[in-house]
Amino acid sequence: MPHTLRQKIADLVLNGELKPGDRLDELSLADRFGVSRTPIREAIRQLGASGLIEIRPRRSAVVRSFDRAELSEAFEAMGEIEALCASLAAVRMNEAERLKLRALMAASQDVSARNDRPAALEMDFEFHGHLHDGARNRMLKTVAEETRLRITPYSAALYMMEGYNADLQRPHSQHAAIADAVLAGNGEGAARLMREHIAQSLISLQQFFADTQSRSDAPKVKGDAR
Repeated sequence: MPHTLRQKIADLVLNGELKPGDRLDELSLADRFGVSRTPIREAIRQLGASGLIEIRPRRSAVVRSFDRAELSEAFEAMGEIEALCASLAAVRMNEAERLKLRALMAASQDVSARNDRPAALEMDFEFHGHLHDGARNRMLKTVAEETRLRITPYSAALYMMEGYNADLQRPHSQHAAIADAVLAGNGEGAARLMREHIAQSLISLQQFFADTQSRSDAPKVKGDAR
């Protein structure tokens, strides 16, 4: 049960319903999921261990907020981890996985053309997850997933924030270029393009924060005067 609840609570963060800095009310979550507060408390503890949630003594846990320096460092680390995954996937993926990658990119093209933001966010998760699997390294996959989990509440804002006009064609085009390199067996090219993709995501996120500085519902970064 705690594992299932952990995923359900994490989904509230990952889909933007709970944003960085938001408080997790145990009673409200227990009512929402029809359980007692004890399994909710355990699920929150597990999410705290993953880094998605900040546990505070004698106060409600909150969705973790990074300061700007921490966020830049997290993206830098993720860029290198994801680049290694892409590089290894380029030489280790089997034919079935390559066929699935082609199918993912075709679906992504359709989603971006329809400007379907929730579906685009899901495609982003699936694309990166597929490369994690294709790298054929369980330890690397674990590190990649944990790192991505920590920053997803921020990167997801580029897809899900109300009033923000996300350019879905840009991440799709970047993913497509990475996929082309992977399918061509070009590990070095796939790694370079992945680093550029993650760096561009950080630049877009920084611009997003600048554009939404006065919004009360924008993701909070430590040090913001909100």
